Amino acid sequence: MVHCAGYCRLARYRFESYLDQMGIDLEGSILDVACGPVSLACLYDDVCGHDNSPAFIEHLVERGIPARLADITELDYPSESFSYVVSLNPPMKPFRRRGDIRAEIRRFVEEMLRIARKGVIIRSGPMMDYLPPQCDHLVERRGKNYVVYRAGGGGSAPLSRLTEPPTLASGCRS
Repeated sequence: MVHCAGYCRLARYRFESYLDQMGIDLEGSILDVACGPVSLACLYDDVCGHDNSPAFIEHLVERGIPARLADITELDYPSESFSYVVSLNPPMKPFRRRGDIRAEIRRFVEEMLRIARKGVIIRSGPMMDYLPPQCDHLVERRGKNYVVYRAGGGGSAPLSRLTEPPTLASGCRS
């Protein structure tokens, strides 16, 4: 867990209310997709950030948070490599610029489900209308601006947990 008073105060304010609203307490490894400059690493120990902003990734790495610089729609992680895959307020622009927004969000959700062992959490008012009905059988909870999916194990055989891929930027934890 990161120890930086101002940074973590902002994260707690932002994330704890979201997770409380959903009735969620995460345990295990977490992939924080579209993490921005403030990550779930202020609340949990085993978090990897994923964002397309070099400045955000640099900010995380400076605080000792493993982070990957990549398009948020490109989740090239092994199957079942994280306990939870979480995306709180992801931007819609990456999905819109690819053309068929509904198809892109479906692919995004399916990739998140493939990567997660326990569950997927998406908090995004704008994305709610585009979530794939094909995944409704995996919905554990749904609110006005969030959905919690139960992961069913996306791979045919579980792969070893991702610890630190070659393209992962990381700093030392404090």
